[in-house]
Amino acid sequence: MNEKKVQRKWALVVAVLLTLAAINQLLKGMDLSDSYGAGSLVSLIVFPALFYYLAFKKKKEK
Repeated sequence: MNEKKVQRKWALVVAVLLTLAAINQLLKGMDLSDSYGAGSLVSLIVFPALFYYLAFKKKKEK
């Protein structure tokens, strides 16, 4: 079975913090009436996902 293991612990910590901040922001409510609000919503999803990707991506072997 192919198990995913954390390769970069710092990236996982950053991802969890960004996820908690995103949940907090979404629970407070957001103004999505303009393009800045839509961009904020996209950034709340993309930035934590990027750090989760970095946390589990295999490191290059030298």
